[in-house]
Amino acid sequence: MKNSEINREAEKIGSTIFKAIGSRTPSLLELIKWMEDNFGIRIKVGSGTSDGFHQVSGLSGLEYFDPSLGAYRVWFRQSDSSGRQNFTIVHEIGHIFLNSPREKFGFHDGNVYDRQDQERFCNRFAAAFLMPKDLFIEKWHALEDDLTFKKLRMVSFFKVSGEAVHYRAKELGLI
Repeated sequence: MKNSEINREAEKIGSTIFKAIGSRTPSLLELIKWMEDNFGIRIKVGSGTSDGFHQVSGLSGLEYFDPSLGAYRVWFRQSDSSGRQNFTIVHEIGHIFLNSPREKFGFHDGNVYDRQDQERFCNRFAAAFLMPKDLFIEKWHALEDDLTFKKLRMVSFFKVSGEAVHYRAKELGLI
């Protein structure tokens, strides 16, 4: 599958879920609740300070199903900024989405099977949910600051990292 198709499908799914939740601003808690309510699963989120997670170098996040809890576990690196943690959590929820019975909601992942395509999908899903296209563009154009301060204000509003704002603005053709 082509990268553009993966991006388009992840964008559509992230946006659709954001709209279905009906919130004015993206919310991790509302996303988790929506996933639990609509897919009949449980999700537990924690920082990577236990279970040896912190010892795995280079890992920002991890998700897996824990049968002892009957829930998906999502871990994030505690030393990352809160904006990076938010993106990582939603990225990992994207992996859970790929493993869920999404077809009953009319969602399709575009046959994302290999690891690189899954990572692309989850990154774009996280960007689309946390920084919804229309809202991002609206906020971007409302700011009259220079580029550096505009990015900082967007970081503050969307609660993501500066790097995430930069890539989102770039993929939306704003910079």
